[in-house]
Amino acid sequence: MIPLVELDALPDGYGRRICTAGLDLAVFRVGNSVYAIDDSCPHAGASLSGGKVQGTVVACRAHGLKFSLEHKCPRQGAGLVARTYAVSVVEGMVMLDPDAPPAE
Repeated sequence: MIPLVELDALPDGYGRRICTAGLDLAVFRVGNSVYAIDDSCPHAGASLSGGKVQGTVVACRAHGLKFSLEHKCPRQGAGLVARTYAVSVVEGMVMLDPDAPPAE
């Protein structure tokens, strides 16, 4: 398990860019759930961590493409994928499980 950020430092409904262990991640808190996806939008490389969150979907600020935080599939038909990662909260710290398969 790799520590990413303290849960209290992650505002509800917003993302935060976390670079660690060779990964560039966008970590989001939505209510009591936490999600992590690749920070780079697969369309043109814009950061997803600053995207607009609506429920469990994040919209890239550069071109408006939408990605599910829960699944590895895109929300629009562009065929572009932002990989998701398994995270959990342990004693107030958001932890990445690098050995877990991507969420489907």
